Order: sequence, then structure tokens, then C-alpha cells
Amino acid sequence: MKYIIETIKYLKSNLLLLPALAVAILAFAPIIDYTAAEFIIDSYSAGKITDSFTAWFKLFLPFNTHNWLTIVLSIVAYVALVVDIAFIHSMVDKHIRFGSKSFRSIISSFTINFLYGLICMVIIGVACVILAVLLAVVMKTFALAPAYVFIAGVIICAIIILVFMFIASHFFLWLPCAEITGFRMSEALYSSYAQARTVRWKLFAAIALPLAAAVLIISLCGAFLGTVAALISGAVCFGCSYMLIVVESYMAYADVEGIEREDLRKY
Repeated sequence: MKYIIETIKYLKSNLLLLPALAVAILAFAPIIDYTAAEFIIDSYSAGKITDSFTAWFKLFLPFNTHNWLTIVLSIVAYVALVVDIAFIHSMVDKHIRFGSKSFRSIISSFTINFLYGLICMVIIGVACVILAVLLAVVMKTFALAPAYVFIAGVIICAIIILVFMFIASHFFLWLPCAEITGFRMSEALYSSYAQARTVRWKLFAAIALPLAAAVLIISLCGAFLGTVAALISGAVCFGCSYMLIVVESYMAYADVEGIEREDLRKY
């Protein structure tokens, strides 16, 4: 909770990040395939748990393949998210290390942050595909079993997701480390991994709690208010979680490295 609280306090003090939050919310709107969720829910309402691998895979994959328009929008959304992460890190870096809080101050580091952000997004994308395949296989397999056994499949999926998040926590400081130190990506990876191991559980909570809260809110909105509410809440919740997690990585790195935060200094 430490890094979550620090990040929320920081976001309240830097309203120049609001455009980045708006971009994140708009970007997450088209990438979730809610038609897959509707199909699964309709099947359940009809008294059957679907064993369609495709339906489960589309539900877990953060890329909307429903039609050509959603595919194009999903690609555009991920490009926007890469630009967004470059903007966020450039802004936060200059503000925390030098006390500069302006759009002009981000230009010097934006290009390199875009490159690092792109590499990270590709890695995350590959990990999400692998995760979606694993979850879909589990759900399809347990859908063939009696309903009470199906619950075990849901629990297994939750465990798999938590394991992925725990692994991700060990590399959570990679981007800010590469940005601040100027190390090559491989050197920054090794250095950030060594640093992250000392606070792995804090980093795990920093990733897991915002995403868990987002999924819970979206699920409740979808269950009680319908698909449109789930779509809107999904964009807002995942967009806010994205912003929170990206800024958290910098807050955590500043804490681990003992960086003197100029944004907190009173002049």
C-alpha cells in the first residue's frame, strides 16, 4: 500500500498528468472484447458454462479482435499507451529529480522513453498472450466438468494471474532504472531486478491491488448495470490503474534508490 498511497498523493499534486490519464482511459475503451463476455454470460444464463476456447481467450486477451474496426482501434490504442508511458515518465522524472513541472521539460527524454516504453509494451503484450492462452485452456477444461468443479478452475486462474503479477514485480523498476541511470537495457534489467527483490512484496501489491479493484468494479457494473456500464467502467478503471501503476514504478524506484525528491522541497 505504501507506493499506492505515495502515488495518489503525487498525482494530486501534478495535475499536468491529467491529459495522460484521459489518453489512457480512451485507449482502454476499445481493447476489451465485451462481446466475448456477453457470450459467456448468456451461456451461463441458459444453464451452460461454455467450453469455447475462443470465447475464453478473447475474454482474457487485452486486444479486441471482434472485427476489422476493433483491430485497428486496438492497434491505435496501444500506440497511444506507448506515447502515454513516455510522456508520464518524462514528466515525472523531471519533476521529481529537478523540480521542473512543465510540458517543455519532457522533450529531452521523451524519445528514449518512447523506445523503452515500446520494448516494455511488446514484452507485456507477449506475456498477456501467453497468460490468455493458459487461462483459456484452464477454463475450457474445467467447463467440461460439473459446475462445482468449475469453481476450482476459477481459483486456478486466479493463482496463475497472481503468479504472473509476482514475476512482473521483479522487473517493475526496469523502465525508470534505464531512464535515470542511462544503462543499456540489459544492464538496467539486471540492476533493477536486484533492487526489486528487496521490495518484491510491496511491488506485487502495487501492481495487484489496482488491477484487482478495477476488475471488481467492472464486474459489479456489468452484473448490475449492463454491458454499457461495464464498457465505460472498464475504460475508466483500467485507464486509472494504468496511470497509477506507471507512476508507481517511478515512486518505487525513487524510494529504493533514495533519490532526493525535488517535488517535495518547499521553496
